[in-house]
Amino acid sequence: MSRSTTSTIHRIRRTSEPVPGQVKVLEGEALLKDMRAYRKKVTASPDAARKFLIELGVLTPDGKQKRLIRG
Repeated sequence: MSRSTTSTIHRIRRTSEPVPGQVKVLEGEALLKDMRAYRKKVTASPDAARKFLIELGVLTPDGKQKRLIRG
């Protein structure tokens, strides 16, 4: 089944919207500390890194690199 661009955009917006009550607004050193902690989390193991890259959209679910630029 093929998805239209519009349905894909709506799906992305729904999944990327923050959950109410779970939004953190950080600045300065607190932001850097949070970013360092997240980096450690996603690089803790090859599986965690692969999961992060799949969620980011750089890898396909089977672990292959996506072609992001089409020309």
